[in-house]
Amino acid sequence: MFAKLCIFFLIAITTMVVGVPQEESTKNGTLISKRTTIPVCKDHNYSELVSAWCATKSSMTVICANKDFPGTFTSDTIQCNGAEVCVDYFLTEKDAQAQCASSYLEWNNDNSYVPCSSTSSFGGGQTLDVFVGAATYDVDGNLIQVEEFAIYLNNKEIAATSNKHNVSTILRDYKRNDDGDFDSCFAFSGTARVTGYFAAFWGCSFKK
Repeated sequence: MFAKLCIFFLIAITTMVVGVPQEESTKNGTLISKRTTIPVCKDHNYSELVSAWCATKSSMTVICANKDFPGTFTSDTIQCNGAEVCVDYFLTEKDAQAQCASSYLEWNNDNSYVPCSSTSSFGGGQTLDVFVGAATYDVDGNLIQVEEFAIYLNNKEIAATSNKHNVSTILRDYKRNDDGDFDSCFAFSGTARVTGYFAAFWGCSFKK
């Protein structure tokens, strides 16, 4: 992968919960949980969620199946609300999904070829399966490919991609007090301004 070139600082967060922007959600050091936009199937004839992926910074494409007619699918667009940002992630090792997150780390390439986010933990001490993902967008909110993209846990690389706009992995039995802090970095050599968003999810099995 690539060397991390920035100096990190710790965000003192007791719990990182998808649903609240960090700058607006901290009360006595704890994030307050609110609802976020999840992938749903709007057509009752196509009620089985198959997959979802980010279409833009503020929307996701959802694929739904007809249970009565196997192999029959439809697609729809779900818009994120407010300050939410769409982030792709893996629900299982082979099952890519997306969700609009309103609790996330945000950073850009204004001052570095290899910009990195700040660091944050997830969870309040309990053991969880955590689904982490990051995505990059241009100034118009369109997905933009970067040369290298990685997620770190305590400065150790746990996921990496090349020439893509997203990166994701699953942390089984993650416990914040023992396992530490996440952050993410990307490398981009072009002239466009690129903004990265990192989010962590748990309990995200929307399929029935």
